[in-house]
Amino acid sequence: MTRKIILSLLAVVFATTIKAAIGDWKLHMSYHNATYCEAVDDKIYILASGSLYSYNKEDSEVRTYDKISHLNDVNILFIRYCKEIDALVLVYKNANIDILYSDESVYNISDFKNKTLTNKVINNVSLIGTTAYISTNFGIVVLDVEKKEFSNTYTINKNITACYYLNNKIYAACNEGIICGDTNDNLLDPNNWKIINSTKITEFGEFNGELLFTVSNKGIYTLNSNNSLKEIINSGGTKYTYLYQHNGKLIAGSNNKLLILNSLTDYNTYKLDGNSIFVRVNGNEYWNCKGYKGFVSAKTEDNSIVDDSESYTPVSPVRNYCEFMKFSGNKLLIAGGNLNYFDINFYDPTIMEYYYDEERWFNYPEDDVKTALAGKKYRNICTVDENPNETGHIFAGSFGHGIFEFKDGEFINYYNFDNSPIETVVNNSYNYIRVSKVKFDEDGNLWVVNTGTKDIIKVLKTDGTWQKINYKEIEYQPTISDIYFDSRGWLWAVSLQQDAGLFCAKINETPFDTSDDTKKAWYSNFTNQDGISYEINQIYGFIEDKEGKIWVGTNTGLFVIENPRTFFDNGIFTQIKVPRNDGTNLADYLLTGTFIQSICIDGANRKWIGTKYNGIYLISADGLETIHHFTTENSPLPSNSIVSIAVNNKNGEVFIGTENGLVSYMGNATEAHETLDESNIHAYPNPVRADYSGDISIVGLTLDCNVKIVDTAGSLIHEGTSIGGSFSWDGRNKKGEKVASGVYYVLTYDENGNEGVATKILVIR
Repeated sequence: MTRKIILSLLAVVFATTIKAAIGDWKLHMSYHNATYCEAVDDKIYILASGSLYSYNKEDSEVRTYDKISHLNDVNILFIRYCKEIDALVLVYKNANIDILYSDESVYNISDFKNKTLTNKVINNVSLIGTTAYISTNFGIVVLDVEKKEFSNTYTINKNITACYYLNNKIYAACNEGIICGDTNDNLLDPNNWKIINSTKITEFGEFNGELLFTVSNKGIYTLNSNNSLKEIINSGGTKYTYLYQHNGKLIAGSNNKLLILNSLTDYNTYKLDGNSIFVRVNGNEYWNCKGYKGFVSAKTEDNSIVDDSESYTPVSPVRNYCEFMKFSGNKLLIAGGNLNYFDINFYDPTIMEYYYDEERWFNYPEDDVKTALAGKKYRNICTVDENPNETGHIFAGSFGHGIFEFKDGEFINYYNFDNSPIETVVNNSYNYIRVSKVKFDEDGNLWVVNTGTKDIIKVLKTDGTWQKINYKEIEYQPTISDIYFDSRGWLWAVSLQQDAGLFCAKINETPFDTSDDTKKAWYSNFTNQDGISYEINQIYGFIEDKEGKIWVGTNTGLFVIENPRTFFDNGIFTQIKVPRNDGTNLADYLLTGTFIQSICIDGANRKWIGTKYNGIYLISADGLETIHHFTTENSPLPSNSIVSIAVNNKNGEVFIGTENGLVSYMGNATEAHETLDESNIHAYPNPVRADYSGDISIVGLTLDCNVKIVDTAGSLIHEGTSIGGSFSWDGRNKKGEKVASGVYYVLTYDENGNEGVATKILVIR
């Protein structure tokens, strides 16, 4: 390196523009649906969307807790505060249990989770002293939270929806009414549990040593000495959904009424706004969990409980649904709906944008759309795309309810069979307008998959007119889930499940005229290069890589169309053979028998492959090497069922959608640039501080770029070749030793060995 280059580099100002290092994970869980809270000293702990966060009353700090920062799992069902040990007990949907202490240490109890049961469902948790009574679909599980061990499991063979311990007796609610077991008897014997009243109840509680319970739409009751009902408070038709004692008062509530009892005959009733799910009364403080309206502090005003703050909701996606994802410019677009043929109204709408350079979420308004639709449904959004010629112009497709158009976050139009060629599969029903894909082409035409109809493909052209595209080979196919234009300009259609397979049309540069197209379809059966045939029941993944090969993910494994031109004629799929390297000269098909749900290509042409049961794989560009295999056991993945993947090719971050929520992983491959340009090349983190232990990344490179790292004396420290447009350095010299503090220079070379542009890295030890 010349002195001139060194001096010019020393004049460059360091910039820190990247927020995560290679290998870092980040969870993007929802915290919007607030359903329960506990008051502990200066903190309020809130359960929202199955996740935990806290609000500090003293400094207004909002803090989240997740599988990366503190906890051991996801999908929390119940939180209960144990004053005796000053800890929060967290019970997860999968029966895992965490104890979160006040010093933020966590103890995990996984015995119940690991217990083999055919159907393990947790319905409720009551905490009496240091004992947690867990109501399940088969009985009651008893946990000593102080000793951190299970003391009993009572298999009653009944679905227990709630239970309570009082005076050596355990009372439980089931379909038959109230059952009771005396702890002086052998309660491991189901015969020692007796039905004492046939009334179906919802919640148990205790007040001044007396057992209380709620009866739906009737009120609060207790038992007489002969176990008959004794009315304490008539609710006037209100269904109290919670009942607890706090600071000498009994609290009961519904979505529109709060009851505070000083005694069984002295109580006050307050109105709520109808959105309340749970109110925590803590002295003169009121904390209101209002579902998707958020978590707020509240106050009394004219016999009502009214909001006294804005929502204390962490910045996050509105829901943990992420079935579809794609990058558009500087943001990640997400649709949460599903191609659910059995219950099209199950999924909430859920359209979200994540601005990765600003780390902020924008959740599309839902109430405004529902109001504008005047009775028509806004549900199950399964696909979304942005006009390439107009930032902020979004179209979203619903599997069941048509197309919704947005401009700068505002709803502007709804397309159905009244105002467009979009059709319903049930006569005149607005609930069966099945749009499975909306996708813009590079010219700005919107292509729509309206599956189950005669003309499945419809196009909204840039001039505002519609055109139907008919292919007889896919007429009325009920499960066409995607269309794709490959690098040759050919159109591919994917049939998801009924007659699962592929359709291809050679368009011949006339996308709106099918008369000159050559067409072919392959349904239900794939044959590989060895003549082995597979019955294909489902196809989820379909993508073209940077070499023009097409990768297809199915319920029975991974298939590759090596050359679409020859495949069009012979229909032979390739299954990649991975050598065993054990001296046998044998090989195994890559991911054979694995149910694949999603595929994405990164900047180095490597494949991220999401499975239904086995987490996510990163395999090399040729498929012969498995670089990573992440599961819930070795990573923060919220689930091993991967439903969608999107790669930010500007920085290599991989967003992974699971059935339990969204997580991202900072990969080491970015999109390669055509030429080396100093303005594109930078290193991060930069400066590298003493407490940093990860790799240092250099991005903005060309494909297979040669990189050398030298010190100020020009001595070679490290060298290698870029992956896509990125190069990673572990901060060590050729001997494997950490380099000392100082300035290090990154030099790049083209394929002819000519020195190109450079940047520098400051290391501080």
